[in-house]
Amino acid sequence: MKMTVTEFDGEYAICETETRETIQVHRMRLPQEATIGDWLEWRGRSIRILRDETDRRRQEVDRLMDELFED
Repeated sequence: MKMTVTEFDGEYAICETETRETIQVHRMRLPQEATIGDWLEWRGRSIRILRDETDRRRQEVDRLMDELFED
């Protein structure tokens, strides 16, 4: 399952899945360096950061923000 970290709430990360379902994941299950906006893949017992997917989506958001706030 793929998901993105939308926020942290105490000991939990609030994540949104590709199907737009919101789930809570205990921070101890995440990679230590996980931050808000990271895309994650959860397979079995392991969760890993999808660096390429995270970077691609951040660039797309930056591009859209530039278009929106163009002078």
